[in-house]
Amino acid sequence: MEVMEADFGNLARFIQEAMTLKNVPRAGWLKAGIKNPESVAEHSMSTAVISFILAFLETSNFDLAAKAALHALLHDLPEARTLDLHKLAKKYAKIDSKKAFEDQLSLLPGILASKVKSSYEEVRNFVEDADRLELIFQAKEYSKCFPEVMEYVKGLELKTDAARKIKEAMEKEKSWWLYFE
Repeated sequence: MEVMEADFGNLARFIQEAMTLKNVPRAGWLKAGIKNPESVAEHSMSTAVISFILAFLETSNFDLAAKAALHALLHDLPEARTLDLHKLAKKYAKIDSKKAFEDQLSLLPGILASKVKSSYEEVRNFVEDADRLELIFQAKEYSKCFPEVMEYVKGLELKTDAARKIKEAMEKEKSWWLYFE
């Protein structure tokens, strides 16, 4: 199979930029006093796993679930350029995440960028629910040391039945590792 024609320099820059998300901390957790919070990359990876599961449970469509996982991996990519601003900071700073994402996608071959843009709407609810579920799971973990972080997740609404059922189950479960002790 022949490799698609592409600007491999742009692709290398795109990959390098995506990798910087490993160094961008989730700012809301910093504000809450978490000393070494998860990075945006760690958040995106967990969100991708959750998106895949939600989409598959809701549709039984493996390809759609994979598409949801891809979009979850990319959903915070603009933060490589804008950083992760918490809600309080966003009251004062105007960030154009859509433009940042468009500029980032321009580094990809046109057909790939087009497919990424055109496929988001069909998986949006799964990605948004996964983003919220990841926040809820992370808050539960951090609440062991900082109980007040549960305020971040109060009133979060989930759109899919699968997400609501997972949240309900998570609230009843003890830490995963205790099952192996």
